[in-house]
Amino acid sequence: MALPLLNESPRYEVVIPSTGKKIKFRPYLVKEEKVLMLAAETKDSKQMMNAIIDTVSACVTDKIDVNSLTTFDLEYLFIKLRAKSVGEKSTIQINCESCKEVNEYQIDLDEITCKMNKTDNIIKIDDNISVEMKYPSYSQIDITENETEMGFEVLASCLATVYTQDQRIDVSEEPKESVRRFLESMTRSQFEKVRDYFVDMPQVKAEVEFTCRKCDELNKFDIRGIQSFF
Repeated sequence: MALPLLNESPRYEVVIPSTGKKIKFRPYLVKEEKVLMLAAETKDSKQMMNAIIDTVSACVTDKIDVNSLTTFDLEYLFIKLRAKSVGEKSTIQINCESCKEVNEYQIDLDEITCKMNKTDNIIKIDDNISVEMKYPSYSQIDITENETEMGFEVLASCLATVYTQDQRIDVSEEPKESVRRFLESMTRSQFEKVRDYFVDMPQVKAEVEFTCRKCDELNKFDIRGIQSFF
């Protein structure tokens, strides 16, 4: 007689921030947690992100293309998944903004938000050229230790369409080198218009407020990014 499998049925629902679509998921199991732990031990950002993508893909029970999710969608889903798998509370260490003392702070993962902003995704570069923007996904980004290069690549992945007076150019059909040359040919002010779309995109964040254990200074700010919560 075969041993039974445990905890395979879906239990929870979550809303994908960018689409508003509800999907079902199950908590991750020991087999997925093992992969996450092994990836975390490498301290390699790419391996850790691949492990997160694989875990979300395994635990979401509705049909979705995890690789097409925006970066903030994936981060939000993983945090909600982690909350139901390990616990809603996560203790992190935060430096006091005044004296830099390390303080322990407990975050309620269920209170982490990802609010969508109303932004125009068509940006006019000049009188003849406009670009249509989209939010990036981790599957399109080559995660490296060079933050400048990675930031440039993320920005390039946000370009969806380029419009000229007589053409509509699908950026996904263009070589990466061509997209890079297009960005590098911009003036500083033109480039900043494109960059601002990326800077202003929705973020997974939590409001933090605590009194420093050393200097009694009240700290109040937002923390962002998936690695900040673990």
